[in-house]
Amino acid sequence: MLRGFVLALLWLYLRAMDEKIRTVSILGAGNVAMHLAAAFVENTVQVKQVYNRTLTKAQQIGEMYKIRYTDRISELEKADLYVITTSDDAIREMSMHIPFDDCLVVHTSGSVDMKMLQGDFRKGVLYPLQTFTKNRALEYDEIPFFVEAENAEDERLLVEFAQRISNRVRVMNSAERASMHLAAVWVCNFVNHMFYVGEQTAAKVDIPFDYLKPLIKETCDKIVDLSPREAQTGPARRQDFSVLQKHFEMIENSKEQELYKLISDSIIKNYQ
Repeated sequence: MLRGFVLALLWLYLRAMDEKIRTVSILGAGNVAMHLAAAFVENTVQVKQVYNRTLTKAQQIGEMYKIRYTDRISELEKADLYVITTSDDAIREMSMHIPFDDCLVVHTSGSVDMKMLQGDFRKGVLYPLQTFTKNRALEYDEIPFFVEAENAEDERLLVEFAQRISNRVRVMNSAERASMHLAAVWVCNFVNHMFYVGEQTAAKVDIPFDYLKPLIKETCDKIVDLSPREAQTGPARRQDFSVLQKHFEMIENSKEQELYKLISDSIIKNYQ
């Protein structure tokens, strides 16, 4: 009897280990959806369908990667995994319309809790830490993917699935993921805004933004070998207050003046 019990447990274990995510459907058709479709197809993941309420957007992805597409939620086909790539505000509503219970549903947001998903299906998160722009080629195997699931088995499934795409996969809960999303905003979105302000400042003296690109490239290249703290240069790092004051007086926009002072003060404080 004991032998039979052990064999039964072994069979159940092997069956569980054999379970994999074989079919995927993408809900949404924005930049994230476009790149995930490319990553899935590139890594031989079977994408069954792309859904979007605007048919032309779903059609663009569908025709590009030879995936069936629809703008009718009632036409969703059964899949192992549904990936919601909509805006954060639309995740809850989108999840409420998924007509299947025996499936795994994830969203791709960095700042939204997994509990936002509404339904009797199994729930999780598949968050790619990258900035996505259409028609920009990316090395998907270098993009970090953070996964979360309600139970250990689905966590394993998501980790194995993400590892088909990326070499950098890590389990992370919703609170930790929110911190990483905040970090990403600092190093990506805010930095890009600084590029914009710099572009506008150079334009006032008719200097093209291209002249700043070697500086930007070296700034980014340095942090491959150095920590951001070690790589910091500039008048605030040197505490060159005469230059800081001159810059402050040159800035005409009061909001940009405030921004310049806040950032400079933060750098000065960091190196005192």
